[in-house]
Amino acid sequence: MFCHAPLVERDEPLELLDYLTERLPIAHAKRGHLNRGPITEVAIDVDGRSFRARVKNEVLELAPPVELAAWVDLLLTKLSDAAAKDHDLRRAVLRSGWALR
Repeated sequence: MFCHAPLVERDEPLELLDYLTERLPIAHAKRGHLNRGPITEVAIDVDGRSFRARVKNEVLELAPPVELAAWVDLLLTKLSDAAAKDHDLRRAVLRSGWALR
């Protein structure tokens, strides 16, 4: 489970990018040409660790390069650690319905 929504690898990758951008104030989104169109890349820096998800040729690429479930788990773990120190981030994470660890 990822934030009350089942995590399924076959889901539309653009939906994940939209979801992360809408719910994380620290997420930086990039869009297509001239910054228009759907979000094509999301970068999140948490406690010195960078997470990146991008859609290239309709395939989701992740950095660090691990399986999607592991990437989300690692991101959530780092967000939980950072939220313990940052009140605004903690509030944003909790408002999104995510369970901190």
